[in-house]
Amino acid sequence: MEDIAQDSLIQSTELLKSLAKEHQVPLEIAEQMAVLMQQYPDLSIWGSESELTGKLERVLEYAFKNKVVGME
Repeated sequence: MEDIAQDSLIQSTELLKSLAKEHQVPLEIAEQMAVLMQQYPDLSIWGSESELTGKLERVLEYAFKNKVVGME
C-alpha cells in the first residue's frame, strides 16, 4: 500500500514540474511545492491546512522578494 502511495506522489510531482514548465513557473518554486506535497499528502485527516497555507505564503513571499517571479 505504501509503495502505491509513493508511486502516486512521484507521478504527482512529475506532473507538477511539467505543468510548472508549461506555465513558465520557475523550477525552484515547483520543487518547493513538491516538498510541501510530500509533507501534506492528506489535509482532510490531520487538519493541517492552516499550517500548509502559512508555508505556501512563505514560498511566495520568498519568490517575490528574491525576484524569482515578478508581477505583470
